[in-house]
Amino acid sequence: MRNEYQVLKNNLLNSYHNKVMVLKAATAVAPQVRENSIADHAFRLSIGLEGLVTVANASGDAESADELEKVVAQCSRGEIPLPAIA
Repeated sequence: MRNEYQVLKNNLLNSYHNKVMVLKAATAVAPQVRENSIADHAFRLSIGLEGLVTVANASGDAESADELEKVVAQCSRGEIPLPAIA
């Protein structure tokens, strides 16, 4: 995967995991609100990753698009990966 996509993918994953960590640490949040908020953040992550797949495909970078599709599929199964450490 091209470095540019790797950086953006990691930014999206960092953002998701940070938001989930804050929600899980918050004690004044009802369980249903927490669950809905985490689902909303997962949806936003999915939209961001799908956007990267679209850009990779549009620019003719099939290799990056395929790798990003694997991450999208993983997230769709509820298996949100941690960002890669640079």
